[in-house]
Amino acid sequence: MNYSELSKLSIEELRSLNTMVIQVIKNKTQMKAYGVKESLYVGATVIVNHNRLRNELCKVTKINRTKVVINDRFNVPMSIVTLKS
Repeated sequence: MNYSELSKLSIEELRSLNTMVIQVIKNKTQMKAYGVKESLYVGATVIVNHNRLRNELCKVTKINRTKVVINDRFNVPMSIVTLKS
């Protein structure tokens, strides 16, 4: 869908489309986090996709329900963690 097609939609249709897009993004993020959670373990070496920890290998010290504790200092969401193979 391009800009000209979007501009033809009414405000209500755009709001509905926005709601659906946000829901799909949330679902995909949640599924990615579940996949990461299954492969993580305490002591695993990971890479965190964040500016403060860029290009650093970090160690998982605790796994919570939705977040991971990295290097005993940072509490980060699972969606930005990648297991280093």
